[in-house]
Amino acid sequence: MPGPEAFGAFARDHIENPRNTGPLPVVAGAVIGSGEAGSRASGSLVRLRVAVHGHVIVAARYELLGEPALVACASYLSECLAGRRAEPAAIPSGLEIARALELPREAHGAGLLAEDAARRALENVPGAGGGD
Repeated sequence: MPGPEAFGAFARDHIENPRNTGPLPVVAGAVIGSGEAGSRASGSLVRLRVAVHGHVIVAARYELLGEPALVACASYLSECLAGRRAEPAAIPSGLEIARALELPREAHGAGLLAEDAARRALENVPGAGGGD
């Protein structure tokens, strides 16, 4: 897997200055969903949490173990999700994430892991149809 120097400026910025890591902020009235994708055994694991209020994602945070490409994808996705409707159609596909970051083809799997974690997080939002 390529190192950060193999990525364009936009992806490198997310790798060197990751956004929205760690715990979710407290949001009054929000419900929380959590999803993860990958595995520790594979060396690529991302856990994403979303706070949803009124069917809108108001915050997204992640923790991960993995390559620089996964850092870039999770960071980018966490920014994209804020303000979107809490529905599967609002989640960018893994390929859209990888293309937005201009990742090399061999790093596209990181976008898919980030997408999978986001989909699972929305499925686990209480009252949203998946996690009641």
